[in-house]
Amino acid sequence: MMAETPTLYVCHGDDEGPRVHPCRRVQEALRAAGIDYEKVIAAHGHPIPFLRKGSREALREATGDTKLPALKLPDGTIIPHSRAILAWISRQT
Repeated sequence: MMAETPTLYVCHGDDEGPRVHPCRRVQEALRAAGIDYEKVIAAHGHPIPFLRKGSREALREATGDTKLPALKLPDGTIIPHSRAILAWISRQT
């Protein structure tokens, strides 16, 4: 297990979203693997980008991108996109 917890950046869909939603799938995989994580809800809004409220600039500053979900490891490594995060989780177990 890691000395520090990674930070997961998710959208507002979070655990309430559909089972296929990437932000939900990543969180379920982290819990199933017993990996503790900090969660930051980094975007509120709408699936259609121009209808979203607010900006993702804070997310871009934290992760270098505006895509969610994104996992920031304690060493500063950013893993963007759910497939890459799920692959990382599978390597931890």
